[in-house]
Amino acid sequence: MTQLLMEKVSKQFPGTLALDEISFDLRGGEVHAIVGENGAGKSTLMKILSGAHSRTSGSIFIDGKEIEITGVDDSQQLGIRMIYQELSNLPKLTVAENIFLGHLPRKKLFWLVDFRELHRSADALLSNYKVGIRSREKLSKLNVAEKQFVEIIKAVTAANTRIVIMDEPTSSLSRTEIDRLFGIIAELKKKGIATIYISHRLDEVVEIADRVTVLRDGKNQGTLERGEFDENKIVTMMLGHSLEKGNKQTIQRKNIVFEVRGLRIPRKVQDFSMKIYRGEILGIAGLMGSGKDELVKSLFGLWPATSKELYYEGSPTIIRNPKDALRKKIVYLPEERKIAALFLELSVKFNISPIYLFNVYGKFFLNRKVEDEIVDSLISTLKIKASSSHEQIFNLSGGNQQKVVFGRLLAVKPKLMILNDPTRGIDVGSKEEIYQEIRDLAAQGTSIILVSSEIEEVSYLSNRVIVLSRGAIAGEFSDSDVTLKNILTCAVVARS
Repeated sequence: MTQLLMEKVSKQFPGTLALDEISFDLRGGEVHAIVGENGAGKSTLMKILSGAHSRTSGSIFIDGKEIEITGVDDSQQLGIRMIYQELSNLPKLTVAENIFLGHLPRKKLFWLVDFRELHRSADALLSNYKVGIRSREKLSKLNVAEKQFVEIIKAVTAANTRIVIMDEPTSSLSRTEIDRLFGIIAELKKKGIATIYISHRLDEVVEIADRVTVLRDGKNQGTLERGEFDENKIVTMMLGHSLEKGNKQTIQRKNIVFEVRGLRIPRKVQDFSMKIYRGEILGIAGLMGSGKDELVKSLFGLWPATSKELYYEGSPTIIRNPKDALRKKIVYLPEERKIAALFLELSVKFNISPIYLFNVYGKFFLNRKVEDEIVDSLISTLKIKASSSHEQIFNLSGGNQQKVVFGRLLAVKPKLMILNDPTRGIDVGSKEEIYQEIRDLAAQGTSIILVSSEIEEVSYLSNRVIVLSRGAIAGEFSDSDVTLKNILTCAVVARS
């Protein structure tokens, strides 16, 4: 039975038709995936449903009755809950307070918060969903994956929830945590709660979805029933053509660009040593908690280490902070773009050019003409969808925002790039564009250290992979030995 119907919904932004008469329906208790490239209209359509945007035209029906959604409150009163890719939880509050925000249990006396009941209820939920987090823990102390689960539990436990919208819910989750999420979705189905599942990970879509709707350029390209779709068919509908896979570049390991000896981070990394050669893509792989994130942050001066020896182009060097790294043309792409990388109130231009400006700062005049030329060139090269370099960054889709951050690193012509989840939240077509750019940079002599939550991505791109487990090197694979099977086997066996 159709629970929700969006009929000929359009959305016009200044200079852009984001949605062009899209129709979409949702059945009670089903998992309906929406896929498409960045800018295809997925998030805009869901923001209309969740009340964050108003529609320009079209109609919305729930249980056959036309309804109006003028804001988030209207949507939530209808039982619609949206879990955004960029988390909206409150880091200074506890896990329990975040889960029950807006409906905290109260005592009869003076209407005070009943903290005993609050934590009892939260602990029961966390235990029921098999999430190993303490309800009294401050959210600021959790990692991205743990924060994601808090947000999911908050949404699915609201009293009147009928529809849950999940926007890239697994972008920070390990395979074990993805299985746990799928278990939660299965429980929602039993209760008759429908899930709208937005993801760029097509293997997950094929695994979990009952139906798939494909959007391209703001239009609905069709809806497929389970049994009708596979990854290749979905990709062809998304892009309008099939996807060609490239081959890895064979490299000569002659010139060492960067070397680390004896790096130690208490309780995170033990006695880590490695070398990276000119033009090499070196993957750092491992399961959640392996220490890979802290490791690469330490190399860039973002995480303190009790000991480490660094050598840059054959000479001893010290990197105490990101400034030291940038002076050596070592750049870092963080895993959380909105928190750690973007200036949300500034334009595309001023989000691309800050590191370039840092490098020329102190000269008598800034050459704005050169700056504009660099920015325009990168917008063209990376195929960033923006009306101009002066468009505000928050108007861009998540994938195009990520391309802007990537462009910022390219503006300084780096010698070593440290990429932490470089394609998080990016669609399959944009991923291939970023992959090709990474390969081109390596072919031109740039060295790249790659960390990704998708081990398939590390296997696909890397010339060599170091596998971490509990902060120690568990294995290393080069060239033809860099396979998904070898990496996963090494990571899992070392962890057990």
